[in-house]
Amino acid sequence: MNILLAPHGTRGDVQPMLALADALRTRGHVARFVAPTNFLPWLNAGGFDAQSNGIDVARELHAAGADLQSLRWLAHHAAQVLVPRLFESVARASERADLIVGSGVQAAAGSVAEWRDVPYANVAFCPCAVPSSIAPPPTVRWQTLPPLVNWLLWQVGRPVANLALRGPINAGRARLGLPPLDSVMRYLTGRGVIVAADRDLAPVGDDAPSTTVMTDAWIWNEPTELDPRVDAFLELDPAPIYFGFGSMVSRNVPALAAHAVTAARALGRPAIIAGGWAGLARHVRVADDVLTVEAVPHSRVFPRVSLAVHHGGAGTTTAAARAGVPQVLLPHILDQYYWAHRIAELGLGPRGLAVDLVNADVLTDRLSTALADPGIREAAATFAPAIASRNGVFDAVNCLEQLVRGPA
Repeated sequence: MNILLAPHGTRGDVQPMLALADALRTRGHVARFVAPTNFLPWLNAGGFDAQSNGIDVARELHAAGADLQSLRWLAHHAAQVLVPRLFESVARASERADLIVGSGVQAAAGSVAEWRDVPYANVAFCPCAVPSSIAPPPTVRWQTLPPLVNWLLWQVGRPVANLALRGPINAGRARLGLPPLDSVMRYLTGRGVIVAADRDLAPVGDDAPSTTVMTDAWIWNEPTELDPRVDAFLELDPAPIYFGFGSMVSRNVPALAAHAVTAARALGRPAIIAGGWAGLARHVRVADDVLTVEAVPHSRVFPRVSLAVHHGGAGTTTAAARAGVPQVLLPHILDQYYWAHRIAELGLGPRGLAVDLVNADVLTDRLSTALADPGIREAAATFAPAIASRNGVFDAVNCLEQLVRGPA
């Protein structure tokens, strides 16, 4: 098969698709990408053909006025930039594709697959991306609502999402000669979604749409060698605390960096600060007890730290759980609040703290709880072997092969 993989979003939306591409290649298929410009060198280094979808996500998030927490900015960005460029780029890249697979904020690939008359699979990395009563829509922060309220929020949110997306999506469909959609959300979520999330960390609700398919998380074996500086720092006793927020950006990065260092020092722990897209490391003064890096391979670093403090992305949360390390989540947006709730509910860390509420004292308290609570350490160690033993990527390949073959 010739498969076009069309992720859009941050690294958390792209890295699992790289794991899928590796598995497809192992099975003898040809996997190609159309992806954000800033990820092309990484995908090319993995040996995959990758075309730009015309959007540099890192640059867009640092542009003046960009605000992922603003629904107004998100709607404007979707209408003016995101949807038109995705339609153009996926349509261009889809020639000769036998199957198209989208992930993240991919609003065009399903329509392009319809235009090409080939199957389409939409991938989500969190159960809260599909309607059910176990969690509210990703735009809702509150994760302890009654199931009925969660379900009602999905019903109320559908018209709002339709209002924001129907115009630009139908304009893209018109350019392809496709009929307009009445319900964009029903089209995006009702055609079948593969939820790639660990069965223990993030089970799918029983009342999710019948077209939902669950696999375990897709794990990519990072080939990156560990920096000797990091390797040496991980030998410190006590083991360092890891701080990193991946592809997230923050409104007050200098203060967040200062709070991280202050909290670690208050507990007598060294700190590894991963800069990420927020540039956290630029605001930290290196010392004997503080090491700054741009990024580290989680699979090699997390088993050797005392605690992982992060934003609550699906991939980072799963990597920490696989490593058996306690976690403190500081969610920024969307599904990160779901993951923060699950980590606390499973006893793998204390209650999460929204990043805009962080200060040194509160953060110190959360870190102290995660480090000192024997129940958290025991839960993290107990869950880790089962989670680390699972990789749903080949189940996903089986599912995609069946999708192309059609009903038996």
